[in-house]
Amino acid sequence: MKRTAILIAALAGLFLTVLAHAQAPGQGGYLGIGYGSVWSKGGSLLGMINEDTVAGGRVFAGYMTDDYWGMELGLHSLGKYEVFEIGTGLKTDEFKTTAVSVAGVLSTPVGAGFYFNGRIGLAFTNVEYDCLQLCGGTFVDTKKRGTSGMLGIGMGVRLAPGLSVRIDFDHFGSVHHAIGTTEYKDSYDIFSANLLLQF
Repeated sequence: MKRTAILIAALAGLFLTVLAHAQAPGQGGYLGIGYGSVWSKGGSLLGMINEDTVAGGRVFAGYMTDDYWGMELGLHSLGKYEVFEIGTGLKTDEFKTTAVSVAGVLSTPVGAGFYFNGRIGLAFTNVEYDCLQLCGGTFVDTKKRGTSGMLGIGMGVRLAPGLSVRIDFDHFGSVHHAIGTTEYKDSYDIFSANLLLQF
């Protein structure tokens, strides 16, 4: 998680810098869609993967008020993960993780059409575990729902009136997992490129 801590610290420094030059971005609603890469250790309990990187995406909607603040709702695909047995390379398990998030938003312009975006909120997660090999006993198909914290930060640029592109980093902490009756928690990080339509 050193990479996560460094990225959060660097973007937090940028956040403090741009706040000093911020002007109110105005109010309005927006819709967005994004695609990116997700990092997780969702299969770490099995001892068969250290970290996996897969594709992920999201759709979201939000509303900003006149004084920087707003709310954002999102539906996130946090990836499908394949677990392989060490030595044989046999695919033994799969995980699929999704989340619905609600977050408070701070958006401040930097200048020249660029703006900073920060989000903090809750994510309602769902992890589906499928056993493919050597199933039975502890290793049975399981679905696990839970609630975790969410932290997001990023930068955007307005390409045209009503159209923006935003690059985001989002962290989902302590996502609930289960393999049969065995439960544990793991985090997810996603970098994404997002297209926003504002109205």
